[in-house]
Amino acid sequence: MPLTCKQEREIAGALREIDPAQISVSSELSAAQRSQQGLSMIRVAEGVVSYRLRTLRPELTEGMSLGLARKAALDGREAVAEDPQQEFGDFVREVLDALEETSVTYVVGGAVAVWGWGEARITRDFDAVVDLPVEQMAEFSKALEARGMLVPVEVILDLYSSPADLPIKAIHMPTGYKLDVFLLRPEDTLRASALQRRLLVDFGPGIGEAYVHSPEELILYKLQYYRLGGQTKHIRDIGSIVAMVGDDSLEQDYLWQWIDRLELTEIWIEIRKQMVQSDG
Repeated sequence: MPLTCKQEREIAGALREIDPAQISVSSELSAAQRSQQGLSMIRVAEGVVSYRLRTLRPELTEGMSLGLARKAALDGREAVAEDPQQEFGDFVREVLDALEETSVTYVVGGAVAVWGWGEARITRDFDAVVDLPVEQMAEFSKALEARGMLVPVEVILDLYSSPADLPIKAIHMPTGYKLDVFLLRPEDTLRASALQRRLLVDFGPGIGEAYVHSPEELILYKLQYYRLGGQTKHIRDIGSIVAMVGDDSLEQDYLWQWIDRLELTEIWIEIRKQMVQSDG
């Protein structure tokens, strides 16, 4: 289906936000350095929002204001970070520990994966795809619970058997951050391929090493998310990944094969066209 004029404007606008000078600087940084940059951005942003909230509402505790800053309200209640000193990096490490402790095969996606290949940006969510056999679900549930994330095994089983492709959602109570875990399903060949092609990235102090999407899979998922929700942050992420990784380093045949299969050709061609015009 051809893109609308609105979509063309959205793509052009998102890609114009990418600063070539900043890309040049970021490309000189390691993945660990970009990750630390991202964690610092989150820390500063939360501190500003938390301070402003307490100025407007002096009755708020530090935990309540940080919880609200992290947008983790549950069931209409005000969010409370049980341990305000813990930050996003601590949360990510807790999730990785739960995955590794239970020997679950995983791959990190979302904005955290972008830190590995593109420009760092602020996020409050941690996304992962897992190959979670039924016999490991109870153990994984317990590992999450031990780290302040309540996901009953019955919920995991229901999601696994549901025809809708919905993620396991959890709030990390010590920090207030959100976890989304997507389950590998027998018919999902893209997720199966992503798990096979995952790459180990060092995120630096506090997080350490983790398996993340390859640049190609990350681009494919970002294209899908933009098509589904129209959020231009995904286009900007794609632009920064392509600019930093470089066309010559991307597996073009693999990428185009999946783009055609997922019917994402029009969006991808428009992104490429706008990036060439920007270079010009």
